[in-house]
Amino acid sequence: MRKSSIVKLIYVLFFIIIVLAFIPKLSWNVGQVHTANGIMRKYSHWFSRDFSNEQYLMALIRESLANNTELDKIPKLNIDFDPSYSYVAVSLFQEGNKPLRWISKRESLLKTLNRIIFKLRARKGFSDFDISSPTWCRIMLEVVTSERPLGIDSLSASQLGDNRFEPGITGFKLRYNDRNYFYMPTDAAINSHLSTKHVLNFISKKIGISRQTNKISERIKITKQLPIDWSIIKSVAFITYGEDIIPLYRGYPIPVEFSRRKIFAMAKESVDWAHDNMSEDGRFLYYYDGVKDSVIDHMHPNRTRQRNYYNILRHSGGILTLLKMYELTEDEKYVVAADKAIGYLVRQVREHRFGNKKAYYIYFNNKAKLGGTGVALVALLRYYQITGDTKYGDYISGMVQHILSRITEDGEMIGYYIHPSFNEGNPIMSPSPDEKKQLFSFYYPGEALLGLALFEREMELAPKHRRQVRRSIEKAMDFLINARPIRYADLFRSLPSDGWLMQAIEELSYDEEFQREEWLDFVFDDAKQMISHMYTEQNAPYYDYPGTFYYNYGDHGYLDGARAEGLISAYYLAKRVGREELAEYILANCKTVAKSLMHGYNSKESTFMHKFPEKSIGSFRFKFTRQWVRIDMVQHTACFFARLFSSMEVEEQMVVQKNR
Repeated sequence: MRKSSIVKLIYVLFFIIIVLAFIPKLSWNVGQVHTANGIMRKYSHWFSRDFSNEQYLMALIRESLANNTELDKIPKLNIDFDPSYSYVAVSLFQEGNKPLRWISKRESLLKTLNRIIFKLRARKGFSDFDISSPTWCRIMLEVVTSERPLGIDSLSASQLGDNRFEPGITGFKLRYNDRNYFYMPTDAAINSHLSTKHVLNFISKKIGISRQTNKISERIKITKQLPIDWSIIKSVAFITYGEDIIPLYRGYPIPVEFSRRKIFAMAKESVDWAHDNMSEDGRFLYYYDGVKDSVIDHMHPNRTRQRNYYNILRHSGGILTLLKMYELTEDEKYVVAADKAIGYLVRQVREHRFGNKKAYYIYFNNKAKLGGTGVALVALLRYYQITGDTKYGDYISGMVQHILSRITEDGEMIGYYIHPSFNEGNPIMSPSPDEKKQLFSFYYPGEALLGLALFEREMELAPKHRRQVRRSIEKAMDFLINARPIRYADLFRSLPSDGWLMQAIEELSYDEEFQREEWLDFVFDDAKQMISHMYTEQNAPYYDYPGTFYYNYGDHGYLDGARAEGLISAYYLAKRVGREELAEYILANCKTVAKSLMHGYNSKESTFMHKFPEKSIGSFRFKFTRQWVRIDMVQHTACFFARLFSSMEVEEQMVVQKNR
């Protein structure tokens, strides 16, 4: 055989090996997309059905509960009842009351419901519910639609498949000591659970294991070792809302309305929630748990109301949110509230000297974070932009001096000026390379640079000072774009998190000299990488996942208003530099993200499980089934919605022009 023929044969064999190596992956991707598309079609079809008979049934259940009568018939439903596994739960919710529920299964749905009605009426606390009032008492009907045996040790929270626990979608039936116990799929949302740890701890309490130990890990270990027959269950559920009913998915109302009008309404209502819950000293309501009716942050559970945790960066973010809503509405109440919040902010200012000038930094919780001063500077400059009021001018200049003092010769921005774990709590002036890494933050440099960008653009400066600021910006940007990915390569993950730097570069781009190709590429590359780690209608394993983010495919979807702000900045930047096709692509994905964030909105319809729903209506949760609200989720989502709202106006104007 000739040498050339042998070479050709080797190439062919090599090509075949490569193709064969990819076949399993390609097949998996095709199956994954097919499954995702099937899920989207299945639930879109389900939610478009006529549920008038279900509505009529819920009215009959209410009447029977109120009047102590049995149902004599039920209408034909969309729900398939199978007497071999279709357990049925009816739950009652009313403001101020602990929810009440009974679960049963008989040979028919009619007999099952009559059994539940009888047992519910006999339960302690039933008389506390105003059953006859659709306004006060909300009723939930949940029917198990599938049951499958489970080996508890094969339960997974991250791997897709039959044994995955997906909060709000899957539940459990347990057979233990000749008795059935249930964790219904809606229990995740009702009880504010997210992980298998939450669920198994909850179950340990149901079966009495929690009395043996206070350690959650030990409770779970004991529970998993017991002779329990486990099953995974799924269900369909409906909740009343006045005289109507709403189908639920993951324990909250579906579908959500996506429109420009709704985007604005949610943004405004969430900013109003932040505004209306401000304290007299100018602080925002930092945290609220609707299920527990508690303001104690879950990350600081041992705090009291008097010494409750507060975060000054998120406080500054709240100021930005108020000012953003003023831009859309011109309602002076937002500026007044922002001014009050700034009053609290500047009371946290401390002073040092840099370059024979005053340098101001924010000192809070025994720390002086670069981002704390950075976001504070952004808030003061946005206030100046909107009002033209120069009363905070000294603070602005001083904060800029402090930020400049934290930029090293090679352009690195040191994450902390004071940290109790470093230099005995004194100012950190010459940190070692290891200390710099420990003080590293993805967020703080972008926050500080956004402040510098606004300062350089908005303020009247002496030429020498302007040159100093611009050189510092260039030096810091060079480090962030070119040196940081190499020096701290092990800290970077697959899903970018630098939304603040994306915003800073967008602000810098108003100056054509700062439209540097490598800076723009950073924003667009991060935007594309975020989108590549975003569930879409083509790959989402669950109906509400499109628009949420993941580090590894199969992760529980992250609702993320902060990354959304980075994406919408990338859209505006692409428009500004004439990248129309890219802008259109990013905007389309921003809309998908917005739809996912809408699932986290606390509406009148969705807060039935909250002890006092009025306290949380208008805010945003930062997890699907966790009933936690924190000011930064409200801030990021509201600001993203506000900018998306404005971008959709531009889009609609373009459509009108094309149609002329």
